[in-house]
Amino acid sequence: MAITKVFAIRSRFEKTVQYAANEEKTSLSGMIEYAVNPDKTEKRLFESCLNCVSVENAARDMERTKRRYNKTGGIQGYHIIQSFQPGELTPEQTHAIGVEFARRLFGERFEVVIGTHLDKHHLHNHIAVNSVSFLDGKKLRCNMKTYFQEIQKVSDDLCREYGLSIIEPKGKGKSHPEWQAAKSKLPTIREQIRRDIDDLIGQSLNFTTFLENLRKAGYQIHAGNRKHTAVKPPYGKGFIRLDSLGENYTDAAIEQRILSQHFWSKPKKMPAPRRYVCKGSLKKYPKVHGFRALYFRYVYLLRGAVKGRGAKKVSRYLLEDAIRFEQYLKQHKFLCEHHIDTASDLQNTKHTLTERLEVALLERKPLYEERRHADEAQKQVLSQTISTRTAQIKSLRRELRLCAQIEADAERVQTRVHEATLIQKEERYHEPRQRSRRADDARGHPNLRSGGKVGGAGCKEPCGSVSGTGEREPEVARQDPHERPASQR
Repeated sequence: MAITKVFAIRSRFEKTVQYAANEEKTSLSGMIEYAVNPDKTEKRLFESCLNCVSVENAARDMERTKRRYNKTGGIQGYHIIQSFQPGELTPEQTHAIGVEFARRLFGERFEVVIGTHLDKHHLHNHIAVNSVSFLDGKKLRCNMKTYFQEIQKVSDDLCREYGLSIIEPKGKGKSHPEWQAAKSKLPTIREQIRRDIDDLIGQSLNFTTFLENLRKAGYQIHAGNRKHTAVKPPYGKGFIRLDSLGENYTDAAIEQRILSQHFWSKPKKMPAPRRYVCKGSLKKYPKVHGFRALYFRYVYLLRGAVKGRGAKKVSRYLLEDAIRFEQYLKQHKFLCEHHIDTASDLQNTKHTLTERLEVALLERKPLYEERRHADEAQKQVLSQTISTRTAQIKSLRRELRLCAQIEADAERVQTRVHEATLIQKEERYHEPRQRSRRADDARGHPNLRSGGKVGGAGCKEPCGSVSGTGEREPEVARQDPHERPASQR
């Protein structure tokens, strides 16, 4: 099994070439487990080069190639490490695989140095590749696509040829933002889509009604004559294919989940009683205003989005900022600690912190000179004092950065709070009224909100009696028996 790593070298590439061909690491003098020929052990080296005169002159040849094509800037070269499991190969086999690996990838166009290092328990190859081709002067570009489709693929092919094990990928991996959000336990757009799909599956009878429920929830849908169904969540920036959410979210999997559920026979689960404990006194606290009130409201909304307890539409709208929940929480705590309510309060606090930072820097500067000429006992005391001042300076700089962030984010936070409040009001007041006035659905079931009558709200024709011929009879005006006649009024 071989594991490969690629590093782009932007300066001092000759050091990388020298490290790859380090005699102390490529000789067998320190190998106790390997004793094929003890007489030649100390003289045997595992170093090779491709398209260079010799290993010793490889760095000079690579630099000459760059100057010939006038491409001495940018990435100077690439450093590839190919590692194997301990005891899986001999040093000769390891070096042979490294040379063949470099020949298949770069042998026709680039200068390469290969060195097999034996100083670790696991054998590994260090490969230094020039970034400029000696053949046509074009530069080598390495990214994630070339890594998986070329570098790792060639390495795996060689492992199979030598009968070694390889690492088989298990499904599709996560993107870095998604992995980082999952590590920090923060919501992501994909996680919100999965949550909405799980909720709507329980309310759907088939895949068609499921898509209709997605549209009612505010999603835009690309379906029909397409190979893959894609959705765009409310306040989202682009469409996301359902099959990219996981194996349980493909069209076939969602349809199977809908058809396999028997929600009509499930017993109704009563919510578990929740108990609350009140800590502290119940006395009234002074009401806050300005920045503190604004950030308190915003952090409250973001916490609901992070915990999944807030209104659904508001949570979707704030999903992008919910990932930065900790940052807004720090800003809110800073505002409360310094009692900042207005922009002028913020500027005064920033001015005060700047003055304190300048004083702390001036007080720390002479301590370094004093420590140079002090004895050992005094040096320890001065080092401790410098550490204390450094921690204070870091704290002041951190607070100044928070001031700058608040200045940049205050207008955005105000807009987001205003929009979230409007969405919350619409979800709380308008939607229940719309549902109560909604007509019978397409399957012909009565609107139970109108009292259970088939001719309730939404029926376009009057619901009078029907004659034997099938024609509707005109409805007779009804009079209240307790109402007086018009002549006696």
